[in-house]
Amino acid sequence: MSSATNLVVVDIGSTRLRYGRGTERGPVAVRAEPTRADALTEQLLVAVEDVRARSPGPIQGVSVSTTGLVDAERGVIAEFDANDGTRRYDVRLAEAVEDAFGLPTAVQNDCTAAALGEYRFGEGRGYDSVAHVTFGTGIGAGVVEDGRPIRGERGYAAEVGLFSIRADGELSSTGVRGAWEAYCSGRGIPNFARQLLAEGGEASSLRELDEITAPDVFAAADDGDNVAEMLLDRIARYNAAGVGTLVNAYDPGVVTLGGSVALENAEWMLSGIREHLDDYVLAADPPPVELTTLGEDIELYGATAELLGPRPETSSVGQAGD
Repeated sequence: MSSATNLVVVDIGSTRLRYGRGTERGPVAVRAEPTRADALTEQLLVAVEDVRARSPGPIQGVSVSTTGLVDAERGVIAEFDANDGTRRYDVRLAEAVEDAFGLPTAVQNDCTAAALGEYRFGEGRGYDSVAHVTFGTGIGAGVVEDGRPIRGERGYAAEVGLFSIRADGELSSTGVRGAWEAYCSGRGIPNFARQLLAEGGEASSLRELDEITAPDVFAAADDGDNVAEMLLDRIARYNAAGVGTLVNAYDPGVVTLGGSVALENAEWMLSGIREHLDDYVLAADPPPVELTTLGEDIELYGATAELLGPRPETSSVGQAGD
């Protein structure tokens, strides 16, 4: 669909659903509303109709980025984790849109979509292979090679949050011991903090909190709290180990970072990974690690890229575009 310049693009998150019109330059006229996990299909159809009503011309297709396990071939969310802790299964998004509007519809995991967005619109321009890592509630990634996402046999490729960065670690995620996201994600950082507090008796302002959040840890470190500073130092090294493992596995030309934890703590995140990355990579010249420039719209850029087709080449391989 390389000629399409008028798309409906949607990003379904656990808490927010964002949608707009996809163009050759990316998403425009973006709107947001709370996600209704119990009515995802109906909510999507309303969003598509809203964009159609506001569009200056006919819509050529619909592209959806969504959290959860996705069967991209069938356009189905195989498993969706709702914000209230419940799960939804086998949500047939593509079928619903095609039945209602007769429009071709693509459904992609949000991390994979983000990597596609980076490849076409962001820091990945000019590289053949791009990896994007999202640091949010968990840690996810997408890897794109020559414009095609690497999915694996069951769609589980690039589940980097489950890289074990601490083989003897007591924390786990999805049954994987020492998983990267168990220590370094928005959900993992508080759990790691509680573990350190339980292991030692050092004074810390974090002990005064009934519930510890990731922002609490960063704020405490900024105030000179020794426990919080030690925790973030260890997390910085774990992040470098995780990114290094990704680099060794996929050999990307560039690695970009996004998600709330990275975007809200950009300087700390980048400096920590860059300081330690050489300790964990095979390559003598590891790829650059950059913060995404696409911000919170990155998944919508990716949804747009999914239907636009091959990327117009405007720069030579190995040098990021404008």
